[in-house]
Amino acid sequence: MLTPQQRSSSYDRLRAKLKRNPSSFTKVDKKDWPRPQTPKEIAIHAIKGGARAFLLAYGLRAGVNFCFYLLRVIRKKAQLANILSASFKNETAVRFGGMIGVFGLLWKLVNNSMRVYRDKDDRLNGLVAGAVAGLAILCEKKEKRVDIAQQLFARDIIYFKHGDALLFGLACMEILYAYTMNYQTLDPGYYDFMIKAARVPHDLLRLNEKNVRGGALTTHETLHAIQKFRPTPHAVKVVENMPEFPVAVPCEAIHPWIDGCHATAFERFVKVCQAMLPVYGTLHLVPMLVFRTKAFTKSPVSMLSKTALGTAKSCAFLGLFVTLYQYQFCAHRNLIKSGVTTFNSKYLYGLFGFVCSFTSIFLEEKKRRGELAMYCLPIALKSYYQILYQRKWIFHIKHFEVMMTSVAMAIIMVSIKTLLRLFYTKKFFIVILSRRTRCSIIIRLQDYVPIRRQKLSICAK
Repeated sequence: MLTPQQRSSSYDRLRAKLKRNPSSFTKVDKKDWPRPQTPKEIAIHAIKGGARAFLLAYGLRAGVNFCFYLLRVIRKKAQLANILSASFKNETAVRFGGMIGVFGLLWKLVNNSMRVYRDKDDRLNGLVAGAVAGLAILCEKKEKRVDIAQQLFARDIIYFKHGDALLFGLACMEILYAYTMNYQTLDPGYYDFMIKAARVPHDLLRLNEKNVRGGALTTHETLHAIQKFRPTPHAVKVVENMPEFPVAVPCEAIHPWIDGCHATAFERFVKVCQAMLPVYGTLHLVPMLVFRTKAFTKSPVSMLSKTALGTAKSCAFLGLFVTLYQYQFCAHRNLIKSGVTTFNSKYLYGLFGFVCSFTSIFLEEKKRRGELAMYCLPIALKSYYQILYQRKWIFHIKHFEVMMTSVAMAIIMVSIKTLLRLFYTKKFFIVILSRRTRCSIIIRLQDYVPIRRQKLSICAK
């Protein structure tokens, strides 16, 4: 087993290989590169690339839809007869495939046209081609363009050691603040996902928000809220004796169906892991079957073991995330109950979010930490934007998401550092996030983009 000091990234290993035998890369004849040279060849090349990208993206998204619909069938929430139409005739899958396909077509068309016209293969070609290809986002519905544009733009951020974990923590700090204090700034679908994952009902969260903001809580109102969730006799007794303006809503009003904070935290961890097991299992399995088919065929047991381990880590990560947040929530109440403090600021719930997210993210693999950070960052920025917009500190710009996508793709396609991070030998990965399943779907687009580093030329096919 390699120690952390001995581990190296794929880029480091590639650099070491090039240093050992640079001639095999530096003396490549450009005539051997299968790149189109005439307008007809460029058009055919772009159409083929776009069609290939469409089929791959459409097939992957439809496959994910198929797996999740199958889970609904197993749970008797849907009919088996509709599984094919719901998966492969789904508008979301077609639009997603269309966006990736159009991106591939425009990128290849513009990049190769500029290369032939200018007789140069430099970063300017990537800049212009990426900006034009970013218009492919128009294939998606308007309400999804902002999410995708934010996801792509967020990937232009430069990383440093544990920067992904720090970024994830800062993003979750804003998200958890909005979750507890200003839920209107979150996407309704994402807020529902958080409610189901955290297992704290909406009515009880709003009681806490009302109390923190200085509102009065009547006994009738609080009892009516907890009666929906089968409260224990102890919880009912505590709520009946609660003053109209408590320092903080007691734990018994947040988890009224269980007495004891330790039992609540344990229940949270188990329930979250159980609920997310089929979801994370599908998300780890499908990309492996699509992108690593040969490796799976050669050693299925090893690949399935890695998938199972990744699924277990992801479930444990989210379970620990929810458990730590609940523990901080309860610990704060116990400190108030003991007379240690009377501090109950609304910003405290954002701080709780940073602590639980920054701590739990290290259960995930290193490569997934960055993706989780990139997934949460746009959600946090959107929430922050909504807050600023409500206070009239900023104004709305029409089609801003399209401009953002074009700028983001221009930066991604031209930046040497970003390309070196996204290229793994001959594979170019772009991450698009599924709004429905809250997961990352990886799409591979292939093109002939040379990366020059230390006078070494690598051709990514």
